[in-house]
Amino acid sequence: MTSSGMRATESYRYLAHTVGGEENVGHTIKDHINFINRVKLRSIEGGDTVTLIDMIQDQAEEESDFFYKVKIDDEGRLAHIFWRDSMMKEDYDIYGDVMVFDTTYRTNKYELICAPFVGVNNHWKNTMFGCAFISDEKAETFE
Repeated sequence: MTSSGMRATESYRYLAHTVGGEENVGHTIKDHINFINRVKLRSIEGGDTVTLIDMIQDQAEEESDFFYKVKIDDEGRLAHIFWRDSMMKEDYDIYGDVMVFDTTYRTNKYELICAPFVGVNNHWKNTMFGCAFISDEKAETFE
């Protein structure tokens, strides 16, 4: 259903309607969305992942305060990535009293969830403290 352009929540509702209610589906909407995300993650081309990791490693060699963490799944594909550069660290050290973390933005071609860590500086402008792309919103992902 999702290959036809139907969103995950729409396909879950359709499935629930077809089988006579959500109680007959056999899984929750959250499980449904996470499963579809894992299937979409399989479409990430290896070359894109390698290029991204190479760029991040190059940046880490140039910047002593650059930090990143990458998780590859059991099949060798990118599952999660987090990074923070030296300016993000400096901004966090100065303005990190309050931080917003939002995982609702999902418009990239890999259907990964963009998870920015954002605060407000002394000019009332948004400033990014770090960023991650994650494949699902399970508790283990955030550990």
